[in-house]
Amino acid sequence: MIDRAQLAKFLAVALGGALGALARVAIDMLTPANVWAASTLIVNVLGCVALAALSAYAARRPLAPLLQLFAGTGFCGSFTTLSTVLLLFTSLSAAGYIGYLLLSVVLCLAAVFLTHTLLDRHLARPQELS
Repeated sequence: MIDRAQLAKFLAVALGGALGALARVAIDMLTPANVWAASTLIVNVLGCVALAALSAYAARRPLAPLLQLFAGTGFCGSFTTLSTVLLLFTSLSAAGYIGYLLLSVVLCLAAVFLTHTLLDRHLARPQELS
């Protein structure tokens, strides 16, 4: 039998996952069809930024566990997909497109590093009273 706390966690991940999947499809639809794999690169960089921001914020400020599940596990988990990246990497490396592979890794690592560093510095500053 599932209790209320477990149900709330399940629903947070499910709702976040549904919204992440819809955002992913929206980016796929907005990305020109002739720019192959561009939407995957876009969502992976944006997903890295989102997860880094969530991580940096949670390290400095209390974050509700349900919000972490909703945003991190749910939204980002369905928005970005490692399986898609690995499939693209396999097919692109076989076709000799090493530049895309390097660009993906460099952009995603840079997105995580910059977002986490900038947000951590911002959150470390004393809060101004309004």
